[in-house]
Amino acid sequence: MLFGGWFFWDATVGYPRTNERYAAWKKYHSAGDDAGWRAYAASRGWKSQPPEHPFTELQIRGQFLYGTIAAVSGALALLYWWRQLGRAIAMDEEAVTSPAGTRVPFSAITGLGLKKWESKGFAVVRYEIDGRKGQFVVDDYKFETEPAHAIVEEIRKRLEARASAANPAA
Repeated sequence: MLFGGWFFWDATVGYPRTNERYAAWKKYHSAGDDAGWRAYAASRGWKSQPPEHPFTELQIRGQFLYGTIAAVSGALALLYWWRQLGRAIAMDEEAVTSPAGTRVPFSAITGLGLKKWESKGFAVVRYEIDGRKGQFVVDDYKFETEPAHAIVEEIRKRLEARASAANPAA
């Protein structure tokens, strides 16, 4: 969002001021009065070095576009960060509490996606409670690493024990 402010400042203040300086310099330069330019620039508190070029209307509009993109991107990132505050994952003897605060009994857990667990520390826990299916992510980057690993390991063990009990001949 700060970058958005910077772009908006350039579009509304910085570029118009540069164009004003360039127009004044061009007037003195065309008349061959470099001393007059230096005196005028000093009276306005400007540098005597003239701007390299004026900014076009398209460049000024571009600053508004870039400012909007930067501000929206920053706002979305801030919103995402704000929504993640206070999220935690926990486990007790009977259930796991998801980051959204849903208490999911181990018996309701139907699957554990470990495709990215080894490489990224990212596991997906699928569950079904009262016919409603859901899932949540255990991410050892967002949550404390050791407890996240312990939760995934406990879920894995319980799912394997449940599968063994369902197929005793296997």
